[in-house]
Amino acid sequence: MWRIVLTSVLVSAILAIGAAYPLTAPAQDDKLPSKADASCINCHADYPKTPNLFAGKIYDVSSKANTIQLQINKDMEIIHFNDATVLKNAPSFKEIPKQESVRIKYTIKDGKTVATQVEVKKGIEVPKEQLAEVDDIAKLVAMGPEKGKYLLLDSRPPNMYAEGHIPTAVSMPFSAFDKLANELLKDKETLQIYYCAGYT
Repeated sequence: MWRIVLTSVLVSAILAIGAAYPLTAPAQDDKLPSKADASCINCHADYPKTPNLFAGKIYDVSSKANTIQLQINKDMEIIHFNDATVLKNAPSFKEIPKQESVRIKYTIKDGKTVATQVEVKKGIEVPKEQLAEVDDIAKLVAMGPEKGKYLLLDSRPPNMYAEGHIPTAVSMPFSAFDKLANELLKDKETLQIYYCAGYT
């Protein structure tokens, strides 16, 4: 009788603990918080709202431990990678230059932050014949879009466009390119000129 009472007390205690602290692990599709460097958010305003994402600069990569030290503003994140991690725009993890900007999609596995994809920021290579001189653009702007037969597109985030832009420029943020392309780029004969906050 005494033994049965003790068992029922233990069962009650275990049930109470289980209710307060569920023992089930979070589902794989749980949306984990994102974290991005301020310099990344300047052009990618959607980063803070994108789950399971880190964006920052490479501080160090350890091929022995299969870890990436990612600097996000003044904070440091340790992210693990494995054979299943997809690497974009770099030949190998050890060849990613320090201070290179990267975007990392991640999940939590066995209590560790594991990268599912690491994308290194790709440099822009523009053929010389597609580059325009500032003086040439200034002449077109002076003529206006109709007479100059051009479309000047500002691919910076909307808040930067609102702060100031080149006269006659139309806002076409990089993040909304696909959405706005059909609307803004109907006339294939019109010269399209793009500029942003970086390579212009």
